[in-house]
Amino acid sequence: MRRVPALGDRERSALRGRRIGFVFQAFHLLPYRTALENVLLAQLYNATPRGARVQAAVDALGAVRLGHRLDALPTTLSGGECQRVAIARALVNRPSLLLCDEPTGNLDSQNAAALMDLLDQLNAAGFTIVVITHDVSVAAHAGRTVAISDGVLSEVVGAGHA
Repeated sequence: MRRVPALGDRERSALRGRRIGFVFQAFHLLPYRTALENVLLAQLYNATPRGARVQAAVDALGAVRLGHRLDALPTTLSGGECQRVAIARALVNRPSLLLCDEPTGNLDSQNAAALMDLLDQLNAAGFTIVVITHDVSVAAHAGRTVAISDGVLSEVVGAGHA
């Protein structure tokens, strides 16, 4: 166990980059970079040799069923595909925690369901996933659900899969 407040800025940044994956509602993909290049960006400050970084990015895109779209620009991808590229980028460093902020917010119902199936599979494979959502159907996938109302945190009993 490491006390994060005791770490310097550089150490905290490295810890975040290696141990926590972030999936944003708005994807935050660079439009002039391919899917592969967008995923590679998550490894920019990683000490892994370039060849291994490329293979890890290819593997991450394969894990989200986008191995056939490596060279596609975000402008040519659907919303669901962009979100899967964002998830691959979050997963490429094999983080111990995946934080997802409204991951289905920009998706139609079919792509949202496919994304939730993917997150369920990742959770079953051992990833710890925290999803922030206002969508009750997304929250229903959780093994544990907590709510924040008027600044008060409470566990919702009987929610999710558990």
